[in-house]
Amino acid sequence: MIVHNRPFNIAQNDFEKMWRFLQQDYAQKQDGFIWLFSRLGDWKYGLWNEKKLVPSFFRKHAQLWVDGFDRLLGFVLSEDGENIFFIFTLCGYEYLYADILDWTIRHWRPRYAMLKTEVHEGQSEALAQLERNGFCSAGMVAITREYDLPAKKHEAIRLKPDFQIVDMQENTDYRSKGLLYKNAFENQDQVSEFDLLRFEYSRENPAYDPQFDLSVVTSEGVHVASCVGFNDPAYRVAEVEKICTHRDYRRQGLAEAVTRECFHRLSKRGIERAYITGYSTEANGLYEKLGPCKYKKWFHYELDASI
Repeated sequence: MIVHNRPFNIAQNDFEKMWRFLQQDYAQKQDGFIWLFSRLGDWKYGLWNEKKLVPSFFRKHAQLWVDGFDRLLGFVLSEDGENIFFIFTLCGYEYLYADILDWTIRHWRPRYAMLKTEVHEGQSEALAQLERNGFCSAGMVAITREYDLPAKKHEAIRLKPDFQIVDMQENTDYRSKGLLYKNAFENQDQVSEFDLLRFEYSRENPAYDPQFDLSVVTSEGVHVASCVGFNDPAYRVAEVEKICTHRDYRRQGLAEAVTRECFHRLSKRGIERAYITGYSTEANGLYEKLGPCKYKKWFHYELDASI
């Protein structure tokens, strides 16, 4: 079979190809997935740094491997235009990992002082390839937890009377939501019109549904904690992201409450599994409180470009 690689091209429906690829990948690998479709949506629509505002960003930071019919077999991408890359291969085409890694080293190594990739503990063949190419482990960086939603639908949600949980279909105060994001993620107390435009664009993620974009609000209607349940009913799977709390309202169980409510609503939709990935000690502490789950650990592997 003839396989060649080319840069990402939006005109060739490459984003949809990658989306369908990840859906198929999840259907076959289940817990062995690298990314779920929702993270790809954030890669495309989450304009969280200035680099992604330049149209050539995606062409420069994603390379696709396709067959003679332009069917996607594997790809490599940089999420934010930084030195961390992710490699994906379709089931049956795992042998392409070595070719994709070699291409990435040759073409992206000159860009950075150090190349870094993120792999999980189940990627034994990828780990072997990385070590053969001089990559060294930099330790564990994150944990992905899988929650069995039917088992959680009767769990209690504890929320003080001063608060209530709403979704963004019934409460459309995106400015207050934007202020929450700026405070929780960037420690800022102002949201610009451009920020609001970026937030609006991020909602074009195909896995987004305002019914699962939840907030804890005060009696005055101020958004103080939040999460979003990106979901795919066809595969009965969801990824809960953007879990956050305003710094003035932390340690009151608000993020836990809104996440549990998200679990309940997803379960009513027929979603059976929800995944949450935590990178920080604080995030992982919260996700551990959500109860029994399966774990998958992620590691960084680094290649010093000066060697």
